[in-house]
Amino acid sequence: MQQSRSQFDEMMDDIRMSLLVNQELKQELRQAFVIKRKHRAYSRAWTWAGAVAAVLCILLLSTVLLPEKAVLRTEAASLHIADQFSLMEQLGAENSAGMAESNGILYFPLPGKGLYAYGNGQFHKLIDGNINYVRVSPDSRQLVYTEDGNAFIYDLTTHKGQQLLQGVTAHNQVETPAWSPDGKRIALVNKKTVPSGLSEIWELDLEKGTQRNLGEGTSPSYAAGQHTLFAERNNQIVRINLANGEETVLDSGKYPSVSQNGAYVAYVKLQGEPVMEDVWIADTNFKTKKQVTDNRLSDAWDQLTGTMVEGKQQALNTFEQPTWSQDSQSLFVYKVFHSNTIWKKLMRFNITQTQPTPEDVVSKSIQALIYRDENYAHSFFNYDPGYLKGTNPRQVGYRITSSGQENGQRFVDAETYLSYTADPYYQIIKTHYTLADGPRGFKIAAMDEKENIEVSEAAGAVTLTHNGSKQSLFAISEIPNDEPWIHDSLSNIAYNEAAQMIWFTLKQTYNKDWRTQVMGFNMSTRQFIRMDTIPDVRSENLIVDPDSKYIAVDIIRRDNEYHTDSFVYNLQTKEKTVLSEIIQGTQPSQVHTRFWNHGKLTFFANIDGRDVFFRFIPELHKLDTDNTD
Repeated sequence: MQQSRSQFDEMMDDIRMSLLVNQELKQELRQAFVIKRKHRAYSRAWTWAGAVAAVLCILLLSTVLLPEKAVLRTEAASLHIADQFSLMEQLGAENSAGMAESNGILYFPLPGKGLYAYGNGQFHKLIDGNINYVRVSPDSRQLVYTEDGNAFIYDLTTHKGQQLLQGVTAHNQVETPAWSPDGKRIALVNKKTVPSGLSEIWELDLEKGTQRNLGEGTSPSYAAGQHTLFAERNNQIVRINLANGEETVLDSGKYPSVSQNGAYVAYVKLQGEPVMEDVWIADTNFKTKKQVTDNRLSDAWDQLTGTMVEGKQQALNTFEQPTWSQDSQSLFVYKVFHSNTIWKKLMRFNITQTQPTPEDVVSKSIQALIYRDENYAHSFFNYDPGYLKGTNPRQVGYRITSSGQENGQRFVDAETYLSYTADPYYQIIKTHYTLADGPRGFKIAAMDEKENIEVSEAAGAVTLTHNGSKQSLFAISEIPNDEPWIHDSLSNIAYNEAAQMIWFTLKQTYNKDWRTQVMGFNMSTRQFIRMDTIPDVRSENLIVDPDSKYIAVDIIRRDNEYHTDSFVYNLQTKEKTVLSEIIQGTQPSQVHTRFWNHGKLTFFANIDGRDVFFRFIPELHKLDTDNTD
């Protein structure tokens, strides 16, 4: 039975799309095997049989001989969102635009300030200027960025830059440059500001010094291994064949962004009335696709007056500039909130091919509350759980204690830790979660609070309350004192049930001076432990890691700017680490802890007007910027 050439081509296209191409191996094979053409005449039947055999060989080689990276691709519809979180602590304070990532380094253009690199435990400025967009070359050695409507290339090795295009006038500006997969070409948008506002995509050949017009459009993005460019035109996603110029409209949407491995294209899909925007991921051949975000309608607002428009609704969010990480495992997206004011934050979505486990779902739901993202926390439930996020007390940590199956359903038991800021109160809530498996994976179907433990101070006495039963622990007057210092008040308190330890900070005064004592109380021996005495500071937060190996204390310095910092103490050796001192590059003005997670402390620092998240690993005395596990 013969198959038409179109059927054969489609089959070959599907196979090519399903295989990750190992470019190094491809080049080695190309150099090793130079086969001369031989003019032989084969019948169509033998040609088809040979093609089938070749296909089978490709599939066999892909599973047996190719390196680990050359594996079958997972279709977009089968991908899962393993995690998401904001890269900015303060809501509405996001001040970057057009960021990019490579080898774990995030590049942040801060308009009016410059271009910053964030990674390897530091956040530092690379370039001054009004920079608003950046992309990294495939070999991670160069950046292309836009500044005041001009395009520049910056060498990360020599730290030198040069203008990419000359002669840009006041009536034209360059936008959203993109590297070709081989790094030899750059596609960019030439926007005519007057009179038409027309945006055209131009491709520059960096080796030949030539350029060509690819037609009207914006947001160009190359697809590796396909000689194809994706772009936006009139709110539609368009695929352009660079060999013959053929164009295909794929979907309604904007901001197409192709993953580095050429497997997927992320974009902002437009649908409905009023128009709803959501981030989607599709295969680059658009065989399947998956919705990433879940937007919803809210009350409409007049942005000029800041008042609600009666009887009208609008989308709560819009989305901008989805951008893939170099390893194609993460997707960065600007999420813009629309209410009586407009503010945005940069989100990171971690993509996985495996479905999150019940333990993952419960962990991420609690982490969402720690990161103060109520909407994301709700996405883990198959019902409306009501308001979950605490302000004071707020969630500062958690621990999964057990999991399993009962009555045909999966369950997870977890402890959530909550604390007040600058107030001696600590709470442990033990919750039993029941999960149900559905079309979108495991969701929390019910949660039942089993135990509630509170440790607090009132009228100079510290008490522990367990499910309503109160136990007196100690009085402030019992704490050993160094005269002439006077005990003033407890600032913070934390409790580790397994170790039967209370950790607290005590403010002491002498005339007009003050200091903070970092102390512990062993409930079994009723002994007090002095960890540290810190002059001229007050503490505002204290959190203990669930394994009771470390505590972290947030302090406010008694200086003109009231700078904040965080200290980490090894509870065995009493060694102290000042977090501001181990941050490389530009020094922070403020430092605050967020939570302990598997012996690692997530915290954030304000550097050059931006909140930057770090993670401190005390066992290694190491600082990094990867908060994804």
